[in-house]
Amino acid sequence: MIDKNAELRLEDTDDRLYTKNDSNGFAVYFLDKECKEPFREIYVKFKDAIESEAQYKNGYKNGIEYIYDSDGNLEQANENKGNVMYGVSKEYDEDGNIVNASIVFNNEYLKSIELIDGTFQETTSYQDKFGEFLPDYLRELLSLSKEELFNYEFKPDNPHLNYSKK
Repeated sequence: MIDKNAELRLEDTDDRLYTKNDSNGFAVYFLDKECKEPFREIYVKFKDAIESEAQYKNGYKNGIEYIYDSDGNLEQANENKGNVMYGVSKEYDEDGNIVNASIVFNNEYLKSIELIDGTFQETTSYQDKFGEFLPDYLRELLSLSKEELFNYEFKPDNPHLNYSKK
């Protein structure tokens, strides 16, 4: 997961963080009152347990987010860009096994694969809703086989997950 010993890894309620909302209503995190110096890694706690942790670039959730259940087990991992899910999302069972892998565009699931009785089954199929406006990165992901999508490895330095509001 994310480096829990990182020098600049703060809880979302830390007094050293300044926030403003983006157009989606999600927080953008900064280290200065003028909101010029963006922050990089945030975690959220609930009842003293880490509920989620995510990478931030340019103040926005850009990178991988990990979501945990109340026992601290990984429940979901997903790629984000500009504070929304963008790329691959995976869901896990209580034993840490992948049960679902999806391709997501701006929080909308385009394609989902499940492993059912040892067989990969597509449970959501992309219907070309976005046509030529679908980003190349998502087109690349849609070309993966069911097995490749299910076995996709998250990369913390994925260059496709970097959004900056101009």
